[in-house]
Amino acid sequence: MLLRMIAIAAGIALTSQLSQLPALAFVALAIPLASCLWLLRCYLTACLIAGFCWGVMSGYQVIDSQLPVDWQQKLLWVEGKVVGLPVTDVNRGQPVTRFQLAVSQPLCLTTGACNDNIRLIRLNWYKDLTIIPGQHWRLQVSLKRPYGMANPGGFNYQSWLIQQGIGGVGRVVAHPQNQLLGVNNWSIDRWRWHVAQLLDRHAADLSNRHLIKALLIGDKRGISRQQWDLFATTGTTHLMVISGLHIGLVSALVFTLTRFLVLLLMPAQAAERWAAGLALGFAAMYALAAGFTLPTQRALIMIFVVMISLFCRRYIAASQAVVVALLLCLIFDPLAPASLSFWLSFGAVICLFYGAVGRYPAANAVTKLGSAQCLVFIGLLPVLGILLGQISFWSPVANILLVPLFSLIIVPINFIAALLFSLDYSLAFILWQAVNALLAWALQYLELIANTAVDNTVYIGFRPWPVKILALLGVALLLLPKGIPVKNWAVVMLLPLIFYQPPKLANGDLRLTILDVGQGLAIVIDTRNYTLVYDVGPKYSEQFNTASAVVIPYLRYHGLQAIDTLVLSHGDNDHIGGWQGFVKQIETKQLFYGEKPTETVIDGRFCSQQQPWQRDQVRFEFLQSTKAQTAVKSNNRSCVLKITAGDISFLLPGDIDASMEMDLVQQYDTQLAANILISPHHGSHSSSSWPFLKTVNPELVVISSGYRNQFGHPHSTIVDRYHALGIDTYITSKTGALTLTIRNNQRLEPELFRQKHRRYWLQHED
Repeated sequence: MLLRMIAIAAGIALTSQLSQLPALAFVALAIPLASCLWLLRCYLTACLIAGFCWGVMSGYQVIDSQLPVDWQQKLLWVEGKVVGLPVTDVNRGQPVTRFQLAVSQPLCLTTGACNDNIRLIRLNWYKDLTIIPGQHWRLQVSLKRPYGMANPGGFNYQSWLIQQGIGGVGRVVAHPQNQLLGVNNWSIDRWRWHVAQLLDRHAADLSNRHLIKALLIGDKRGISRQQWDLFATTGTTHLMVISGLHIGLVSALVFTLTRFLVLLLMPAQAAERWAAGLALGFAAMYALAAGFTLPTQRALIMIFVVMISLFCRRYIAASQAVVVALLLCLIFDPLAPASLSFWLSFGAVICLFYGAVGRYPAANAVTKLGSAQCLVFIGLLPVLGILLGQISFWSPVANILLVPLFSLIIVPINFIAALLFSLDYSLAFILWQAVNALLAWALQYLELIANTAVDNTVYIGFRPWPVKILALLGVALLLLPKGIPVKNWAVVMLLPLIFYQPPKLANGDLRLTILDVGQGLAIVIDTRNYTLVYDVGPKYSEQFNTASAVVIPYLRYHGLQAIDTLVLSHGDNDHIGGWQGFVKQIETKQLFYGEKPTETVIDGRFCSQQQPWQRDQVRFEFLQSTKAQTAVKSNNRSCVLKITAGDISFLLPGDIDASMEMDLVQQYDTQLAANILISPHHGSHSSSSWPFLKTVNPELVVISSGYRNQFGHPHSTIVDRYHALGIDTYITSKTGALTLTIRNNQRLEPELFRQKHRRYWLQHED
């Protein structure tokens, strides 16, 4: 039975890796085939096919739940209820509220056509108003399909949106008929919002009330970027939100306490049944308080399997419990394997069972806790390294004290304070003061670790499959019981994961990657021993910029912790947003700029002051107009960089417009010629003039622009112009990160990230 469940789970999980779903006719044929195989007692094959069919059918539902391509950016009418906790922010000086709307009526175009497949959308409302969970609105909106930047080493936001069930993202369009239809005061999210408001009002003096809210109702809105960075550095992010760990330990505490009280007060009753029922109820209540996120759903399923077996007084082996929970999670969410939290959740549980079940029990609770921490840390080493790209070796030091502190003291007291709040506020506030003090101590402890730890985090970049498999086998050996001789090889098998170095480029070879940073520009150029970064993309808010979210993860993915040269083409946000944070995290030896930054973090000089230079037989030179530094428009001060590797050259002109292009043509003429051109100003109609393109005479052009951006880049006239000249044209919003490699004086075919990592649910192309 266990193997059959594993086969079904494997079949479902397999569909999450498909680049394209098979036709539904396949399912129609596969189901009778699976039935025949079952009758022929080919049980595992039948189960594998059945699971695959379930994943395919669920996949078609995922596709259908997304906004149709030809409905994008058209005016739609939608009715629905506000769910989750809305976030109020300021974007470029304008107030904006971000919220999710559970659609209650079919989405309809203003022409009358409707679609009833979309269940959840994510909206921005650029208006100074208060959106409250439970409100029922009728709104005119403009939507796009779920979209996210696609880059090596970066977070896949598009995949995350789709896994949340979001079928469209967009904005509310001002219209006199936008109206509030009603309010549901009894929704879970309305209760969570009410609790958050009460804490903000009555516990405003508590410095860590944002963390209290995060641990109580999953409200992470008030946690600062600096605090998130601290948690990530010390490997304690899972402690600061309602995670599977918290739900599991709360249910265990409730089970233990209830069983003890029933045995003490009602010895004739079935203590384990009472305990299992109450533990499951509290776990469900805590998961709902967290907003019933996917990680809490998975934790609840695991707890459900264990508690139901206890309630029914049926023994279930640890391996069976894990497999049943795994299968149920995949049935409810076939895309779960695309989520990092899925692997971390089940990886931690499997490590505990694999490394502890059947062994001699630890002598005391402290030893048990320490052993559990070591098992999880060792077992998840390759998972964190492969999927997250980093390993914090100070994580066990932080967690060994904070896991029991949070799980046994802070979370239970926080929960009790919330229950007491409606009965006796003064007592609840005293408890919250205690929680606040403990959280303050925990933050000081984490800061001490972060400040005293030297190189505490190891960044794991690209690793080939043999290295990954070797690391997983090494961990499996390391967690075996003592006395097995083969364990001596375990550490050796883990070393390649940490110390692997990718092969270097040869002298004269070059790799240029145009990263997908939305409406902006960021390019990384590598030779054998030299790395240059040209722009770092935009800063969208205080919490998010592409320098930290895209460029740095890309560099670390390629094993780089330092660069030789940073070029900031000019002062516009979409090119240099977040550069100060970039140079603090990535050692930067040299800085050039077209406009001197207002805040000089490191010394630099104007591009026009730099003479041509050569690294690893690759030539770099700035082709600056004599009018660049005095240009009225910031765009025309852009650093224009030409890179030549053998007979192949690249031209990076920043955001210059047609007037500056003409100046460059007159000043440099054929020196501008290049095989590959990065489109000036993201393909704007004010750039890429005919004289400039004919002088450069490129074979290929890459346009870095945001998906269906508000500026209309690239302009159709410019794209048509490229095509008329026979220039191969690529747009990063469609390709994701695009890599061009020069090897042995030959240009290889462009490597398109979206094409290489294609998944059926991530399609958004026009």
